[in-house]
Amino acid sequence: MTLTDRRLRQIQLFFAGVALVTLIARTISSTVYTKDLQQEYLSARALRDGLDVFTPISQLSMRYFPYATTNFPHPSPHPPVLMLLSVPLTFAPFPIVAALWLAGNLILLLVIGRGLGLSARASLALAAWPPLWWVLDIGQIEILLLLLAMLGWRAARREKDWQAGLWLGIATALKFYPGLLLLPFLFRRRWRVLLAAGGTLLLGQIGSLLVVGPTGMVRYFRVILPSVAGLYVRQGLNSSPYGAFLRLFGGATDVAPLVPAPGLVVPLTVALSIVAVLALLLLRPEAAPVAALVAMPNAWGYYAVLLLPEIVHLARHPSLRRSALVAAGATSLTLPVVNALLLTVLTRLPVVGGSALNLAGPLTAIQPLGYLVLLVLAIKHDAPWKGWLPGERTRGRPPGTKSVGFTLPAVSPSNGRAVRID
Repeated sequence: MTLTDRRLRQIQLFFAGVALVTLIARTISSTVYTKDLQQEYLSARALRDGLDVFTPISQLSMRYFPYATTNFPHPSPHPPVLMLLSVPLTFAPFPIVAALWLAGNLILLLVIGRGLGLSARASLALAAWPPLWWVLDIGQIEILLLLLAMLGWRAARREKDWQAGLWLGIATALKFYPGLLLLPFLFRRRWRVLLAAGGTLLLGQIGSLLVVGPTGMVRYFRVILPSVAGLYVRQGLNSSPYGAFLRLFGGATDVAPLVPAPGLVVPLTVALSIVAVLALLLLRPEAAPVAALVAMPNAWGYYAVLLLPEIVHLARHPSLRRSALVAAGATSLTLPVVNALLLTVLTRLPVVGGSALNLAGPLTAIQPLGYLVLLVLAIKHDAPWKGWLPGERTRGRPPGTKSVGFTLPAVSPSNGRAVRID
């Protein structure tokens, strides 16, 4: 099937418009107070007022919001340094902060799209991709983490290892799981990347120490972080293979298993994690997010945002395009999409009827299946025996390529020619 440039622009404008209208509508409505951004905002308000920053978010909302929210009955699990960085936000009302946060993330999305060789129109259309829309809607920081990772990869390609480590270290200090993106550099013995990232992470921990003190740090790592993670690891929010196995074979707290076989969960998870960790070490650093989401025992569904560069990279190879787009479609089945299907579509079908909730487990397992397919494609296309050996450097950039940390085919305007869509 072919699409003219005009038709393609119309499609992009449609998706961009739908995404922006829904995001703005939800930002100016009363639902704004339920955004995840409230965790940083309310914890920072507590810090500013000298209160316990580990007070449950729902309790803080009773103090600072027009009405209490109930979606976070626990303290913020994010590194305490984020509370310190968020203090300036607390001098404005939360709805204004949420609107500014959305605008800032849309600007970052434009920057990311440009780095991927996409037009501004196509970049904004990406906001309709469910993982990206989800992040924009709830006010999480994964778009910022993606930009930091891309800056790190670009610096590493240019052999600016200290700079690469700085960008990746900042990402790791803001949320710990991007630290897995450093494993490819460990295998390649890029010690300066690791030293710079480690130093930046240490500075972040010093910032956290200033916020909560030594006792608070012990409490954070021993109580807050594991207890909050434990609340969600067995629910649909967890889109890792481990979470999928729990929902399919038993152990999840929100759905009944499709096949009661809980003994399969751990062996299957361990096997996949071993493969994914090996892939983390051996594959291109830019493919690390795909392997990381397979390796981690808990990966919230909106982490899929970090897969965007690898999806674009794989989709630009004709032999992999169809499979990459199918896998990207699978990653689109985030928890909000599943909930929408269950509530508005499946429960209305007479064949399904009241048993629609029994489909929640299989439906939420589709997103991690997309991760697995992308990992297989990355291994197939960028296998380590194709030149990525320990200590190897890629100097410069091949002629006719455009890259922000990974090699992309040259992008040229079609000047009215039809665009081939396989």
